[in-house]
Amino acid sequence: MRGKRCAGFGLLLMPTMLLTVAAFAETKPQPAKPTSLSSVVVVLDASKSMGDKNGATTKLSIARSVLVEALPTYKDRLSFGLVAYGHRQASNCADTQTLAKPGELTAKTQAKLLDKIKPKGQSPIAAAMSEAAKITAPQDVKRDIVLIVGTGDSCKADFCGTAELLKKKSPQMRIHVLAYDAKAAESLAPLTCIAEKTGGTFIAAANGDELKQGLTTLLDIATGTPTAPEAPPTPVANAAPAPNSVPETVAALPATSSARDPGDAGGDEIPLAAPAPPESGASAVTSKVSPGQSDIQKSVPSPSPPGATGVAPATTIVAAPAAPAHPVPVTFKAMLTEAGPKLQGGLTWRVYATDTGTNGGRQLVSTLREAMPTTGLLPGNYLVNAAYGLSNLTKQIKVESGRSIEETFVLNTGALRLSAALANSEPLPAGAVHFDILSDEEDQFGNRRTILGSAKPGLTIRLNAGAYHIVSLYGDANATVRVDVTVEPGKVTDATVKHAAAAITFKLVQEVGGEALADTQWSVLTGAGDMVKETTGALPTHILAAGNYAVVARHGGLSYTSKFTVETGQPKQIEVVVEAGPTSAEALRAITNPEPPATEVQATPDVIPGAETGAAFDGTPQSVPSGPLVNPGVLLRPQLR
Repeated sequence: MRGKRCAGFGLLLMPTMLLTVAAFAETKPQPAKPTSLSSVVVVLDASKSMGDKNGATTKLSIARSVLVEALPTYKDRLSFGLVAYGHRQASNCADTQTLAKPGELTAKTQAKLLDKIKPKGQSPIAAAMSEAAKITAPQDVKRDIVLIVGTGDSCKADFCGTAELLKKKSPQMRIHVLAYDAKAAESLAPLTCIAEKTGGTFIAAANGDELKQGLTTLLDIATGTPTAPEAPPTPVANAAPAPNSVPETVAALPATSSARDPGDAGGDEIPLAAPAPPESGASAVTSKVSPGQSDIQKSVPSPSPPGATGVAPATTIVAAPAAPAHPVPVTFKAMLTEAGPKLQGGLTWRVYATDTGTNGGRQLVSTLREAMPTTGLLPGNYLVNAAYGLSNLTKQIKVESGRSIEETFVLNTGALRLSAALANSEPLPAGAVHFDILSDEEDQFGNRRTILGSAKPGLTIRLNAGAYHIVSLYGDANATVRVDVTVEPGKVTDATVKHAAAAITFKLVQEVGGEALADTQWSVLTGAGDMVKETTGALPTHILAAGNYAVVARHGGLSYTSKFTVETGQPKQIEVVVEAGPTSAEALRAITNPEPPATEVQATPDVIPGAETGAAFDGTPQSVPSGPLVNPGVLLRPQLR
């Protein structure tokens, strides 16, 4: 459709400031280079159906070959662009792509551009027409779109209404349909409305030869010199259209049609045969025929009048087709907060059908990236999602026939900027820290939904206003801090997470001060025997949270151990000396699987003995100050003012 076109020592919160909303430049197609040539945008169907065989090869391969052969012939008369659809995703009704703007599809580039198109997905014809209309020449220049299509619109879009809407916006534009299928005249006849509503031409091609002939005819029309008919049509004697006769499916002739191109100066289409005065008891139905057939008129006799033969006439009742629903213009805009401002860029709009498919998902109808887009939607209900960074809002809208609407989305967006430092306020290297932003709510199993993983320090992250749970990891071991923050609408929350940790390097030496031994396996454990990190190497370095630890070095089939303490901001090197002798099995077991403490310790919900509390090696928890216990890194949710 047409688019103008969801464990340290706490958190230090910095003062908030008003959120600056940058005015992003809206992404608009760049105009083609000035040229005196008329522009033609070829829209190529690359849906799954184009992988079907037509003769010895696929329909898409034949279409590519025809284009590669035909386009160079018109290089001095037409400027070509290319749009493909259905070639990137198996099921996506927004799968359209501009591969070349007018002037960029040439003899040098066409093979490269066409070879990468593979038949894959659905057939969003309406969306592809809208995509092509965006890259055609300026408003006052006559231009053509040639739609090479092998199947109907599989996205249930109103392609007739879309064509009509595009024509109203660009009166000089024509859309021609080259229907390519063994039974195109019947199976793709509904697409004739696209040509009718835009002043274009519909051609049905059943094979490669007819496809080539049809493309030549349409390109001749685009140059303003349509192919002349081989012979004038022969009218059926004494035949005239009956008042209630119903035309058959129309398929315009590529080279032998006597119909004048509606886009040419001079006006209306000339019928294949001039009507003659009717004789009693006869009427005629007029039809254009597919390529390869003669210019003929099919005469269908009407019933004889009563009394002519003594037999009562048969009565045929033809039901009038239901009037198709027309798309309604719908405009979207987004506000940062209730008080504004209106967002000028950085928005992505996604329109979904409300009905769920067999897999439980909803069909994506359209994707728009303008700040304030207008698109045509058929009457009905839709779900519309507006996304601005990680801030988003989904609303259900109702589109009613004949009434354009404007929907305003108030996103209530705030922003969060995170940084990390040691307890002494020494900033940590940006590459050594990353943050996971999680939802504030937990499910019944205590799990939280990840909003953004591995966020880097210093980035301004747009989020919906509300509470969030932040997990900050310094290094690759256990220096983790968990905090809760609140993001307010229209403001940036600056938050600095403070870590109690230090960098520790390990080396196994024959004697004190000796060279590190290679091929050493290391295991770092807490005093409770919990594994913190396993690694291999001569001089591994890891960031460890403050506390007491043991390390086990394995080399040459023997194990060596050492105990050490990590202090905040105090990097150190731990030497494990071989000459001190290997560790006995009993001593090793005491480190890796210590006995439980003699006296049961009642741990509060916020204090868990182990890696985050620095429990002593005898299993007894370290002394803690009297009064309420606070788990480092956990802070009451800040109240921003």
